[in-house]
Amino acid sequence: NNTQKAFFFPRLIAYIVDALLVSIVLTLIMLVVPQSGNYSKYLEEYKKVQTDFKADEISSTEFINKSVEIVPDLDRSNVLTMIVEVVVIILYYVVFQCYNKGQTIGKKLMHIKVVSNNGDELNVNNYIMRSIIVNSLLINIVLIGLVLFTGKEIYFYTSYILQGIQSVLVIVSAFMMMYKKDGRGIQDYLAHTKVIMCDGE
Repeated sequence: NNTQKAFFFPRLIAYIVDALLVSIVLTLIMLVVPQSGNYSKYLEEYKKVQTDFKADEISSTEFINKSVEIVPDLDRSNVLTMIVEVVVIILYYVVFQCYNKGQTIGKKLMHIKVVSNNGDELNVNNYIMRSIIVNSLLINIVLIGLVLFTGKEIYFYTSYILQGIQSVLVIVSAFMMMYKKDGRGIQDYLAHTKVIMCDGE
């Protein structure tokens, strides 16, 4: 039966394989892309604040105040990495998957693929809608805009709220994929897709 829904476990394994591949590619690219000189300085500062907080040397209020000062500078000095990550996500999860008939390398290994839920031909837009949820595409783009064009406090608090929302969406989607009869997560509803088993493909 070629339309059997893909079970949660193969989808999870495929997700992990793809995430590892993307992080390897990003690491290799980052070896070539020059790192901002201030990045290590801010990273050291932030690590020290975290260590002081864990050792009870500063209060939670001081920890937050110092983080508000350091984290936006840390991320701003790392903005090139954030941009490269968005490009890689689009190339792999959107373009590659679209032209590879709904399969990433992880999905191919697990014999699953993304298909349309209503019989239409899938296009790049469907994969973009999926990536907004599954691969944090929208949040990554918004964070780049925020870190470049807003103040420290706005960036700090908004980024935490957005990452919180992203985590909730991913968890809700995971439960939907596990327990719903059709195995569709939020990303599938947004993109009008479903993930099915495709033995031998």
